[in-house]
Amino acid sequence: MKNKYEKLSFIKALIYQLDHLNRIPAKIYFNYTSSNFDIKEQKEVLVELKKRKLISSYRWSDDDFIITKPSRRGLFEYWQRLNVEPVPEQKPVDTKIVFNEATGDITMGGKVCPITINTNHYFLCKALFAVPFGTPVTEIDIMEAADLARREPKRSIRDAKTAVNKKIKAKLGIDEFICWKKQRAWIKK
Repeated sequence: MKNKYEKLSFIKALIYQLDHLNRIPAKIYFNYTSSNFDIKEQKEVLVELKKRKLISSYRWSDDDFIITKPSRRGLFEYWQRLNVEPVPEQKPVDTKIVFNEATGDITMGGKVCPITINTNHYFLCKALFAVPFGTPVTEIDIMEAADLARREPKRSIRDAKTAVNKKIKAKLGIDEFICWKKQRAWIKK
């Protein structure tokens, strides 16, 4: 069918004509004029309605269709089904956030936030993703995992947290992903 909306209009016009009858007779005379929907296309719709047993039969005579035994209720229900716009199928969005220790990537769905391996950022993420989200990890545990206790000042973990949060905000769109308070870090739930 070339024009779905003309088909809907054709069926709606038939229903409208049936609505204005006191009782539905065994046969009705129906004429639908449209420059965009010729007689051939109208016949295609009537063939479909006949297959669906919404009308008993039809024939063309003297510029009118003679339609026998139309089902007003059936036609209306069919028109409603056709008139509903299909909802596009939505794929479930993967919102699970994962840290890949081998590549150093934090991923969420199809988005990737790369973290350079063997940096303070990497060891911070490794320690925080090793525990359930929301579980605080002490600064000392993170520093020991990275063997930073002797080499780096204590501020380096907080600086790493700030830098990782900026990367995650830019790549994944999440604000303040890693929280910090009283020398403890955790991932927001």
